[in-house]
Parts: sequence; C-alpha cells; structure tokens
Amino acid sequence: MTSYKVFEHQKKSLKIVKVGFAWLAPFNPIWPLFRGLWLVFISYIFVILILAGIDAEIYGFDGYIDIKNSNNLQLIFFIIQIVLLASPGFRGNKWTETNLIKKGYVFSYAIKASNIKHAFELINNEETNKEKIETEST
Repeated sequence: MTSYKVFEHQKKSLKIVKVGFAWLAPFNPIWPLFRGLWLVFISYIFVILILAGIDAEIYGFDGYIDIKNSNNLQLIFFIIQIVLLASPGFRGNKWTETNLIKKGYVFSYAIKASNIKHAFELINNEETNKEKIETEST
C-alpha cells in the first residue's frame, strides 16, 4: 500500500498527492507542466541544455561515455548528470504539495491505498458515510 496526502480547497475539488518517489518525473521532462510547476520545468530544461552542451564538449558528437577509457573527470560528471536528472523523482511530489499549498489548498489527511484510483474510491466512500451519519443524527 502506498501513502497519499489529501489536499482540500474551499472552492475547488480535492487533490491527492502520492508520498514518495515520482516515477515519471526523471524520465519525462514535461512532467512538471502536468503538475503546474512552470519554474521547475524551465529550470529542468535549462539544466538539460547546459548538460547537453557540456556533453558535446567532452564527448564530441558521438554523445556517449566510454566508461572503460574515461578519466576521473568524465566519471564524476557522469554521476553528477545522473543525480541531477533523477532529482525530480525524489522531490517531485514535494514540489507538487508546495505548489498546491501556494494555490490555497490545505493538507487534510493522509490515506493508504493500492493506487490513486483506489484512494479516490476510499475518499468517496468516507464522504458518503459522513453524509449518512449526518442524515441519521438530524
């Protein structure tokens, strides 16, 4: 089971954010756009372009690293690239939470579910049960 955080807004629908690694973020540079993270998207593209320019200078137009024949600087740069390109996966969901809070959402509670669809079902069932309890008490 995965943990999800539920954010509520007074006028908008609730949002659910997974806790943990964002698997699509490191492999999809436009992932921040789907989350409304414009500054992260621009920064990420800027970093990719800088790394590509440095790669072209170090490795030429072949564009790959020959690990057996590489020097220490090339290996260190390769590791730095992996860390930078994987960082959205480690921080992506936290960035999404921060963005939702800036938009007026408030953290309501956490829920455990097998996937996001299951989390929505649990929340809908909980709200239905609240309505039944309120109706019975009046």
